[in-house]
Amino acid sequence: MDQSSPSSVTPVTGRDTSAEAFAALSNETRRRLSERLYESMRHAHQHGVRDMSRRELRNYHNQHTGEWLELCSVASTVNALLAAGRFEPGVARKCSESPRQRDVVPVRCKAQQQSIA
Repeated sequence: MDQSSPSSVTPVTGRDTSAEAFAALSNETRRRLSERLYESMRHAHQHGVRDMSRRELRNYHNQHTGEWLELCSVASTVNALLAAGRFEPGVARKCSESPRQRDVVPVRCKAQQQSIA
């Protein structure tokens, strides 16, 4: 039997290749990307933006830095920032930039605890 027949081939999706590409980034590259996105979120907060979806953050970052990032890289980085406790989830709402107008859970910088003197 021919091993290269279509029924024996596992399909590879764009999501698979995007995840592989992100996983292939070095730790230093991921760290720098985390810092750049964190700084974009802080900048947005300073200009009155309460929270952002991953798509909104990607577009905001692009507008203010000129750097275009793939949405999968932004999403993976945001998930890492959430896991590290630097971002926190907001209240679910419609994404202002999603073509499907679906509900998303936006993120924001975690509020800094004020020191007690």
